[in-house]
Amino acid sequence: MPELADELQNLLKETEDQINKLPVAPSDDAQGEVIMLVSSFAREVASYVEGTPNENGIHQAMRPLKVVFLTEIRGTAPKFSPFVRGEVGSYTRYKHPEFLPSDGEPEIYPVDDDAICVDEVTDMENQ
Repeated sequence: MPELADELQNLLKETEDQINKLPVAPSDDAQGEVIMLVSSFAREVASYVEGTPNENGIHQAMRPLKVVFLTEIRGTAPKFSPFVRGEVGSYTRYKHPEFLPSDGEPEIYPVDDDAICVDEVTDMENQ
């Protein structure tokens, strides 16, 4: 009889282990479960985006890429010059207004062959 009791205990334990391995039963409240999953995902993303003080944080990883991106975008912009072509006045370079953020814009020189000068813009406007 003790052998039967031991075997019964072993079978009960195995059955209980197999039951515990089964997936959770579907919920009766599917909408609530979806909302819970979405809010859990949003919390995880928020904690990741918030940033970390170490070099593996998302902001630290994106900073060099942001500089490259901004440089590439600014490189596609046409060069406009506030000078008349060929006229070199007392100004040797255009200084960006201090009340506007320059964000590293290059200086504009009056004798830049690639620049579109103000007189060319007004000529295009009059045509």
